[in-house]
Amino acid sequence: MSQIVLLAEDDPIIRRFIITSLEREDFIVFPANSGAEALEVCRNIVKVDLLLTDVRMGDGLNGVELAERIMKERPGTKVLVMSGFPETRIEAAEKQLPFLGKPFTSALLIERVRSILKVAAIGAAK
Repeated sequence: MSQIVLLAEDDPIIRRFIITSLEREDFIVFPANSGAEALEVCRNIVKVDLLLTDVRMGDGLNGVELAERIMKERPGTKVLVMSGFPETRIEAAEKQLPFLGKPFTSALLIERVRSILKVAAIGAAK
């Protein structure tokens, strides 16, 4: 069964790259161009296996805040935050959120997503 990824990314080129990369690997992707839109999408779909979010988005709700809200509303949802700003790695680490630095390749993206979802699956099996 395909796993569902909620993608919050405000850059349309990066968003399209991520969607294409994940869909090629049979993930179902629900894209959003802001944190607020991602929160709304999350509330309207049945299941989210992974939130993949940019840390810095222009609408006021950043990716770390979005992750905290979604994890509170949907416990068990896995999160991967990404950013091209190295200092955001510290913010993610303080919240114990997995981080993916931009730029990244499609192969690295898929490896990180699968790794996080595999850990989730192992934890659920115990």
